[in-house]
Amino acid sequence: MIRVYQPQGDLIAWSPTNDTLAYIASTQGSSWNVGELTLLTAPLFDTPERLATQVAGELSWSPQATFISFLGLRRSDNLYTIGLAYPAGRASRDFFPGEAARTDSYASQKAVLEWLDEGRLRVFTSCGIDCLQRLDIGVLSGLTSPTGDPIERIDNLWAVTTHHPVTIPLAYADLVGQLNWSPDEKQIAYIDDNGYVWIIDVNTSSLYPLDIGTYGTATETDWSFDGKYLAVQVDQLLKIFSFDCP
Repeated sequence: MIRVYQPQGDLIAWSPTNDTLAYIASTQGSSWNVGELTLLTAPLFDTPERLATQVAGELSWSPQATFISFLGLRRSDNLYTIGLAYPAGRASRDFFPGEAARTDSYASQKAVLEWLDEGRLRVFTSCGIDCLQRLDIGVLSGLTSPTGDPIERIDNLWAVTTHHPVTIPLAYADLVGQLNWSPDEKQIAYIDDNGYVWIIDVNTSSLYPLDIGTYGTATETDWSFDGKYLAVQVDQLLKIFSFDCP
């Protein structure tokens, strides 16, 4: 996987409909913070499928898993863009081709905010110093339209996505690190402040470590839609743990 200096959103993301994992692979031509969008599929996870290049982060599947949106960083002009990949195999798409990506005088930062439905994607684009504008994109037409007024830049714009219950139990509220509940909320993947990964059984409050290597530092976890698998980014490695016990 790619290594990043600062968070660049989700670098790993499971399909919402099956046990297929999207991640950003480091390649021979990759820089530290840009790589190739790649798929792996259960149960063997042994045949990588490349979907797009110059991908920086912010991976997000559409609700029905027809598309994967991502943050791109083009080497040709050093501008951020929003791209769309097709798991079915079509060529990827750039929603801000050429100078359309230059939304300010700097790197033109962008972020994926959310899928509104299977055909509409909401993103942020920079609109100046400390300025962000929401845009809605029709993924079939490629048309963009601003929505709402510009806002001040958000500090955690590229934060990793985690799943939490509506109310976090007091027993876990003061834990330092990253907490990510499984889809059934019976287990928690916990990255402590030293970068080690633990699994917490919510019913018993028991805690046990995952083997990520003696010197590894984890930065992101993601549960599959059915809770059978947990993907973990450990430095430049991708580790997949199975929880599909007989």
